[in-house]
Amino acid sequence: MKTVELGNIKLEIDRIETEKFYATQNGFICDCPDCVNYVSKISNVQSELNGLEKELGIDLTKAVGQGMDELMPHDYDNYHLYVIPYYVIGKCFINRNELEKQSFEPNWEKTKKAEYKLTENISLNINETNKYVEIENAENILTIWLEYKTELIKK
Repeated sequence: MKTVELGNIKLEIDRIETEKFYATQNGFICDCPDCVNYVSKISNVQSELNGLEKELGIDLTKAVGQGMDELMPHDYDNYHLYVIPYYVIGKCFINRNELEKQSFEPNWEKTKKAEYKLTENISLNINETNKYVEIENAENILTIWLEYKTELIKK
C-alpha cells in the first residue's frame, strides 16, 4: 500500500492494482467539444498535479467513469470547470477516521466526502464508492473527482 497525505486526508492506495485497472481501460473516445478540450489540457493538469496522479496510480488519459460517472463540464461567469471521475483502489481517512461507507444523497452537498484544494485550479473530492463502481477483485474503491478550473470557452 502506498500512503499519500493531503493535509488532514490520508489515502492508503493499492497503486499496483490501481495501475492494472487503468491498463485495461480505454482513453477518452467522445468527440464532443468538452471532452476534446479536456484531453487537450491533460498535460496542464499533470503539471499542476506535480506527480500526484502517478503516486495514486491514475492514468489521466483514461475515461474510467461507470454508470452516471463521466466528465462533466460547467460554465461559470468567468471560468470553465471540468469535473472528472478517476477511481483508485484503497481507503481514505480524514483526521485518522476512515471515510464513511457511502449512501449517496440526491444532494451532492450531503454526500460524505473528503475535499482538498491542491492548487488555484485543481481541487479533489474523494468519496468511497464500493457499492457503485466495479473493479475486479477490489474491496475498497474510491472515486476521486478531479475539478479542473480553466479559462471560459467562448462559443
